[in-house]
Amino acid sequence: MHKILTIAVREYQAMVATKAFLVAIALMPILMLGGAWLPGLLQGMETPTPRTIAVIDNTEQLFDQIQRAAEDRNRTLEQDRAVSRASTSSAFPESPSAAGKAVVEDEDEQAKRALGLEEIHPYLLEKVPVEDFGDEQRLALSERIRKGELYAFIEIPAEVLQPRPLTPDNIISPSAELMQLAGMRWVAQDAALSDARRWAEGVLNQIIRARRLSASINPLVLPTVMLELDRKSTLESAGLYFRDEAGRIVSEEKPNEITSLMLPMGIMMLMFMVIMMAAQPMLESVLEEKTLRIAEVLLGSANSRQLMTGKLLGNVAGSLTVFVLYSGGGIAAAIWQGYSDSVPWHVLPWFVVFQVLAVMLYSSIFMAIAASVTQLREAQSLLLPVWMVVMMPLFVWFNIIREPNSTMSTAISFFPPSTPMVMTMRMATGATIPWWQSVLSMALMVVGTAVGVLVAARIYRVGILRQGKAPRFTEMLQWAFQRNQV
Repeated sequence: MHKILTIAVREYQAMVATKAFLVAIALMPILMLGGAWLPGLLQGMETPTPRTIAVIDNTEQLFDQIQRAAEDRNRTLEQDRAVSRASTSSAFPESPSAAGKAVVEDEDEQAKRALGLEEIHPYLLEKVPVEDFGDEQRLALSERIRKGELYAFIEIPAEVLQPRPLTPDNIISPSAELMQLAGMRWVAQDAALSDARRWAEGVLNQIIRARRLSASINPLVLPTVMLELDRKSTLESAGLYFRDEAGRIVSEEKPNEITSLMLPMGIMMLMFMVIMMAAQPMLESVLEEKTLRIAEVLLGSANSRQLMTGKLLGNVAGSLTVFVLYSGGGIAAAIWQGYSDSVPWHVLPWFVVFQVLAVMLYSSIFMAIAASVTQLREAQSLLLPVWMVVMMPLFVWFNIIREPNSTMSTAISFFPPSTPMVMTMRMATGATIPWWQSVLSMALMVVGTAVGVLVAARIYRVGILRQGKAPRFTEMLQWAFQRNQV
C-alpha cells in the first residue's frame, strides 16, 4: 500500500504542480465554452450595416406597407441600441446582488444579447419594376448580391391576393391546395438561415392576410375584425407545482430558456474537459516511461498492479482538483451575479461519483494503449475509436436536453462509456429522472469501470515490457483474456 500511495503522490504532483497544468486550466474553458460567447463579443464590435432588399411586387399593392414595416423595425432597433448604450455606460452597481439589474430587459433578452443572437442590422427596401421582369433581371440582381450591393431580393406573385372559389364542400373539408397561397421567393446567399427572411415572411403574411380580409368583408368592420384577429394569448413558461414548507401549493420559478439550454451543456462540457485533461497525461506518461525504459526500473521496485493502481489514484486526485477549481469558480461567479438559485446543487454529488468512475475507466484505457505501442502515432490510431465513444454525447446533446426522458436519452445513459456525461446532463435539465434510472446507471457504470480497468490492467502488464511493432487489436484482446495475467 505504501508503494501505491508513493506512486499516486508522484503522479499527482507531476500532473498538478506544473506550469502547463495552470495554463491548461486557464485556457480549456475558453476553448471549450468560449465559442458560445464569442459570437456575442464579436457582434458587440460589429456596427449596424444597412441591408438593402429588392422587392418585385407583382401585386402592385404591398410594397408601401412592407416599407413602412421596415421603417418601424429600424426605429425600434435604434431605440433599443440607445437604451443599451445608456445602460452599459452607467456606473457599476454598488453591490454584487444588483448586478444584471441595471439593464431594463428580461433574462432571455440579456442571454440573446450575450450569445450574439440579437439582430442589429436595419433593412432598406428597393422597389424593382415588374414590367418585363424575368431571368435576365434575376441574374442581374444575383450579381449585385455577389458584389455586396444588395442583400437579397423578394418576388411576390400577383396570385397571393387573388381569391379562390369557395364551395360548401371546400369549407367543410378544405384541401391542402386551397389552404396554401401562391409561394413567394426569397433569393440571398444565406437564404436558409437568414433572419431577414423570417422577418419578411412574417410581415408579408400579415399584410396579405389584412388585404384578403379587406376584400372579403365590409370595410367598415375591418378594423374591429383585424383587432380581434390580432389579439393573442401568450403561452408563458412555468415550473412544476409543489407543496412548500408552509403547506401551500406554489409553482417553481419560471424557467429561463437560454439557461435551460446552456446549464446542462456546461455540465456536460465540464465532464468532458475533466476526462480529457485527466486521461491524456496518462497516455503521455506511460509512453514516455516505456520508450525511455523507465518502466523497467519502476517494475523492479513495484509490480504492474501497484504501478497502475498508483497512477490511477494520482490521476483521480488530479481530476478532482480540476473539478474543484472549475466548479468552485463557476459557483462563486453565479453567487456573485445573484444566480445562486440556478446552481444545480443536487447534481454535484452525482457528478463527483460519475467523474471518478469515468476518469478511472478512460485513464486505464489510455494507459493500456500507451503500454502497447512505442510511438505516439501508433497510439493515435488506436485511440480514434475511443475518442469517438467519448465524444458520442456531444453529437446528441441537444436531443437529450430537449427530451431528457426520451427512449434515446435513457438508452444512452445506460451505456457505461457515455453514462457520466449523459446522466449528469439529464439531471441538470431539471426534469424528474426516475430514481431507478439513476441507480441502475450508477451500477452499470461501476461494473463497466471494473471490467474496463481489469482488461486494461492485463493489457498494461503484457505491453509495458513489450518492444517492437504495434500489436493488432485482436492481439490486445488475447492479452486481456489470457489467464494468470494479473
